[in-house]
Amino acid sequence: MSMSLSQLIVYLMVAAICGYVGQALVRRKMPGGLAGAIIAALVGAWLMVAVLHINIAPELSIEGIPIISAVLGAAIVVFLLSLLPGRRR
Repeated sequence: MSMSLSQLIVYLMVAAICGYVGQALVRRKMPGGLAGAIIAALVGAWLMVAVLHINIAPELSIEGIPIISAVLGAAIVVFLLSLLPGRRR
């Protein structure tokens, strides 16, 4: 599967927005700013869909990112990472 530069930019923008919304839901921040938000959304969407097999129907998907799953997954990832010892709150 090959992706054009414009598709990659849209993919990363959608992931960033989902990550920031996930952070806002739990009122905590991922380390790394924009990159952290993108990672939280991508890992969160992967956890929700591929690992936990939670499919929300009908699911809005942009550039292959399931929006609701990515937001909820990002919120879970951010929350769990904030519980790790040594993390500032």
